[in-house]
Amino acid sequence: MKEYTHKKRVLYDPLTDEFAKYGDIFEKIAHNEANGMCCYKRTTPDGLAYYEVFKAPKRICKDGTKHECYPQTAEFGFGTALCLRGDERHTADKIAFYMANGFNAGRWRPG
Repeated sequence: MKEYTHKKRVLYDPLTDEFAKYGDIFEKIAHNEANGMCCYKRTTPDGLAYYEVFKAPKRICKDGTKHECYPQTAEFGFGTALCLRGDERHTADKIAFYMANGFNAGRWRPG
């Protein structure tokens, strides 16, 4: 993912199905167009897997139009973007809950 500077604005790449950043591989595994939620599987060079669930922010991209983009590091936190451990017990259930309900539904609770 690259950022482009144009007339004192930072321009971003739109979301893609796969990209590399910080040496990690990001693969889109879910996208709910109705509420703007996305989930990417992030795999480190060591083979560790994390899942990042976020409401994709809309930003001006290098082609001049607004697109959903990957959140910046400072935007991660509950309500905007979460990083879930791949080996956590209820990871799949958490991902499904947030993908369906967004962050406005409250925190996920095991059934």
